[in-house]
Amino acid sequence: MGDITIEAKDLGKKFNGVWGVKSANFTAKEKELTVLAGPNGAGKTTTVRILTTFYKPTKGKAEVLGMDVVKEYREIRKRIAYLPQDYNVPWEVTPEEYITWTLVIRGYGISQAKKEAKEWIELLGIKEIKDKPSRQLSGGEQRRVAVAATLATGAEVIFLDEPTVGLDPEIKQVVWKVIRDIVVSGASILLTTHDMREAQVLADKVVLMNEGITIVEDEPMKLIRSLPYQHKIIIEKTESLNFDELGPHIDLGDRVILYTKTRSEAVDMIKEINPCTKIFSMSYVELEDAYLYLISRGDHFVNRSPN
Repeated sequence: MGDITIEAKDLGKKFNGVWGVKSANFTAKEKELTVLAGPNGAGKTTTVRILTTFYKPTKGKAEVLGMDVVKEYREIRKRIAYLPQDYNVPWEVTPEEYITWTLVIRGYGISQAKKEAKEWIELLGIKEIKDKPSRQLSGGEQRRVAVAATLATGAEVIFLDEPTVGLDPEIKQVVWKVIRDIVVSGASILLTTHDMREAQVLADKVVLMNEGITIVEDEPMKLIRSLPYQHKIIIEKTESLNFDELGPHIDLGDRVILYTKTRSEAVDMIKEINPCTKIFSMSYVELEDAYLYLISRGDHFVNRSPN
């Protein structure tokens, strides 16, 4: 694909003796969407803040566009755009004003900035609220405005930290489409999410993180296909079932996820289950299952090894 735009080597940051991120190791390439995925507290935001030069690393090294994040932070800041997870648009500013002046600050002429702002307002579906002050907007509407302003910059590398938090499913897919469209057009984006489905849908490459450490990086489907199980069944948990005999599973309390190598094995397992036991679904495994398998040390996957 493209050249490397981001590189993290044993990157770590400690706050008052506590590691925000312990060891981040990955690369991101030009013209790709790389997703840092993992639960809250995995170290995603801290990693992004180091890469965007807001934090100085405690250990390790990182480069963005071939430049050291510590030694060349001024030049990096000129060439990237960053949307923090908790960013809010100023209250008295309208969406159109905010996007326009964001671009003016980045060096656009006022007429070009206004033209670009109108285009991004259309793309993100915020035309109806473009003249409302931010204080009158919902959290989801404010988030779309912030995403629009960040993407509109056309920066060489764009960092989006949990960009779709708080968005309804329908609106989230609008944002997904815009993000994928600009990647296809040549943008380089690093995005964080705790939503494994979002990572699976959007990413060219996923970097899975847990407890401040990079577990693995690869294409979503390669991670999914690396599982020894390709199907899963979600069933009601009953005392009559011996789940250890049924094979690898995850106990959800009143429900259990059972894993099988093939669809035929899943069908046979359903036939063996007591007809009185409720079956909620049968489906292919997904990125979330791969993540749970990779971080498991017996707490998530009971009987990890396939039979």
